[in-house]
Amino acid sequence: MTDIAGQPIVDTRAWRGAELAESDWTTHLSALEISALHDMADALPADDKGWLEADRRQIMTPAVDKLLETAREELAMGKGFVLLRGLDASDAERLRRVFWIIGNGIGEPVMQNARGEVLSIVADRFAGAERGVDTRGYESNDELRFHCDGGDCIGMSCIHQAPEGGGNGLVSLFALYNEILTHHPQYLDALMQGFPLYSRKEKGDHESIKKLGSVQQTRIPVFAWHDGAMSTWLNIQLAELAAEVSGQAFSETERDALACIETIANDPSMQLTFKQEPGDVIFINNLAVMHRRDKYHDAADEAKKRMLYRMWINLHGARSVTREHAALRRGIRGPGPTIAAA
Repeated sequence: MTDIAGQPIVDTRAWRGAELAESDWTTHLSALEISALHDMADALPADDKGWLEADRRQIMTPAVDKLLETAREELAMGKGFVLLRGLDASDAERLRRVFWIIGNGIGEPVMQNARGEVLSIVADRFAGAERGVDTRGYESNDELRFHCDGGDCIGMSCIHQAPEGGGNGLVSLFALYNEILTHHPQYLDALMQGFPLYSRKEKGDHESIKKLGSVQQTRIPVFAWHDGAMSTWLNIQLAELAAEVSGQAFSETERDALACIETIANDPSMQLTFKQEPGDVIFINNLAVMHRRDKYHDAADEAKKRMLYRMWINLHGARSVTREHAALRRGIRGPGPTIAAA
């Protein structure tokens, strides 16, 4: 497979949501696979501090190894996302362990916040109140516009889902590239040049001394090619915040290019919409697919509020990408890797 700049992507990476049947993107785990995952999860050290040193190869079984190898291939060379269904979410601790096993089997976890968490909790910490510009979206109930995160992939495992809202959307950046190439080529240069990003100042980030976060001046290209392969990445809101905070406004072409790509991404024929069910595990390749989330309203019962586990990982055996995209694999600096518990 060789991707050539200026030529459309014609394989399964350039999927359109309207063309996918549920069977195309949902993997229903077999009883054998679930049993093997439970056995592996139960074999982890009792104290999760020991998980960071646990050798996944010593507890890997053939059934799970095949499952995760297929997932890696789909993430790296296929549609760029996998959804595994069939796990029981009623035991949140066992689900947390299984999620850790799956994530480590697919890739290497990286820190995703200033607390150094390699496994974190997705939940609304503000009880629906308005959050500040430096609050991470996954810690609110806000609508999250189409974006990519750090690491090769983001993974999420659902414990409880919101009774209202919280739906998900995915869109192939390869399909978006084809649309831009065919119908809006005037924006290609701006998208290939990319955008600086805003880096949020998180609570606990001892390196931030300003009132607001900082602007990383390195431009992250939306579309880039390296060694015959295309990689993609975009976080629309962080690009907008970088322009606002730095005082360096977008050019007219840059502004229109971002508006164009967001409009296409939100087209019902382009995006795949669904809602994670309790027990669902999903991994999304940040260098191939953007994701979004609807605003949600939590359950009144504290024990039933929306909650997910979250990981950033770098795929085992990942191919090399352009240096700007490779830099995203470093994740976020923190005091040292830690694992959050529900």
